[in-house]
Amino acid sequence: MYYYLIAIFSLIGYILYKCYIYPLYLSPLSKLPGPPVSNLILGHYTSILNNKQGETFTHLIKKYGGIFRYNVLLNKPYLSISDQKLVQQILITRAYEFPKFFLNKILTKELVGESISFTQGDAHKRQRKMMNPSFSIAAVKEMIPLLVQAGHKLKDNWMKQIGNKKEERITITELIPKITLDIIGLVGFNYEFNSTTTDSELARAYHSLVSGGGDVVSPLLIELISYFPFIRNIPTDFAKQRWDAIKRINNISNQLVADKKNATIRGKDFLSLLVQANEGLPVDEQLTHDELIGLVMTILFAGHETTSTSLTWSLYYLAKNPDIQDRLRKEILEVFTDRNGFPTFDEIDHLKYLDCVYKESLRIMPPIPSLTRYNKKDEIMNGYVIPKVLS
Repeated sequence: MYYYLIAIFSLIGYILYKCYIYPLYLSPLSKLPGPPVSNLILGHYTSILNNKQGETFTHLIKKYGGIFRYNVLLNKPYLSISDQKLVQQILITRAYEFPKFFLNKILTKELVGESISFTQGDAHKRQRKMMNPSFSIAAVKEMIPLLVQAGHKLKDNWMKQIGNKKEERITITELIPKITLDIIGLVGFNYEFNSTTTDSELARAYHSLVSGGGDVVSPLLIELISYFPFIRNIPTDFAKQRWDAIKRINNISNQLVADKKNATIRGKDFLSLLVQANEGLPVDEQLTHDELIGLVMTILFAGHETTSTSLTWSLYYLAKNPDIQDRLRKEILEVFTDRNGFPTFDEIDHLKYLDCVYKESLRIMPPIPSLTRYNKKDEIMNGYVIPKVLS
């Protein structure tokens, strides 16, 4: 009987030490400034992580500075780092010393496969080296006609919706994700998704994933799935919808890669260039079929959602600031004298104010508000000891 009591009290003591005493009072990270914990089990999920995180973290940065601590499930400590010098060190100068950290590797891999978004170290370097030539200035210049054509298509759709001007408003957010997906299809794969004219299977799949029936997957659910992977297999409507969408995206990505590999004549789209370059490498350096599929999934998911989101916010802020909109319109009309023409790369490069407007929109409302990394060795940051993380 006493042995059972000892075992129970030992387990309770261990849990208290691991999830409460050590992270909140003894860990080196507990010395960092940060908001008080409001829930001993959920950490800050019931307070700062349950609100509008952009506004909340902006407030916390002003209060606690460029590096502060907050706690997630079971009081696991995280750091918010906005200090520019530290950010440059972590993401640029010493990037491979701070590998990517995934809140849930299973969910991430389902979305992007064995791609550059998921891989680390040498595998990441190999894929990045393969992809770089496809994003050169010369390659981008060849994409310009397709981008301009898509811009005209978007304008024509909006003009059609406006019609005889009886409607005071049109909803622009419905078309932007679709036109973005069509552009990615042409530039990335020389493939017509026709999302703006038909009910595209791929567009439906991404809408299903991103909207999730009205809500994006919460950080708390992602955290719980990392502890208990079986949760994602519980047969709920949300889970079924998610699995169906991922399966459709994977099948389409697989077909795109297979078509490029079997093509006798290849174009100058991103995937064609990548497949051709890959075939010219020694077998041990080539990207695998699964890695190619992962790259397609990454381009479709990351490029589609981030681009359409940032474009939508840019148009929103222009609408809210008519003086900025007028100045930008004046610059565009001075450079592009023919409204129905096809501007060149050099002409677009002259739109300096447009560049400023877009960068400011990205600063205020970035499509990816945060990036997660972990340190492979002990670090000193702004005078604080940051112990290495085992991941």
